[in-house]
Amino acid sequence: MRSFGILSSRRADLILQSLGLCIFVAAFYLPACRGSGPAGSVDTYPGWECAQIATTAMFQKESYESWSFLAVLSGWINPLILIYLPLSFFPRFARVRRYLATAVLVCMVATWAFFFVANLVPLIAHFMWISGALMILAGEVVGQVSAKHTKEL
Repeated sequence: MRSFGILSSRRADLILQSLGLCIFVAAFYLPACRGSGPAGSVDTYPGWECAQIATTAMFQKESYESWSFLAVLSGWINPLILIYLPLSFFPRFARVRRYLATAVLVCMVATWAFFFVANLVPLIAHFMWISGALMILAGEVVGQVSAKHTKEL
């Protein structure tokens, strides 16, 4: 009976990850944020452009010497998720996945701090991107909780 619970739990994790990945990817094609300047100078940025700007900032020295570092941290979410996904199929990488999930959460907080400092307003794609990433990572958190629960039984 316990093995059935583990199988159904793993199946639910896969469904949640798959749905999360679809939402995560779809976010790149929608408006992610906009400037909150005067009405005449408001620019809207799609998710792919935000990802491109943040990825480019990773390779620019001056990004690490200012508040732009927060944008660099934001840019790390995508590669960290891409590393996390294949590792999620192998139980022996549980510790690495926990570190990656923690790093993604820290980078999410940096993203919100960057929005505040840069006077950007998050739009639908940002919320989808964050939701998709959290759905991808949810199996890690739920897996830890259910493993503790199983040990108690």
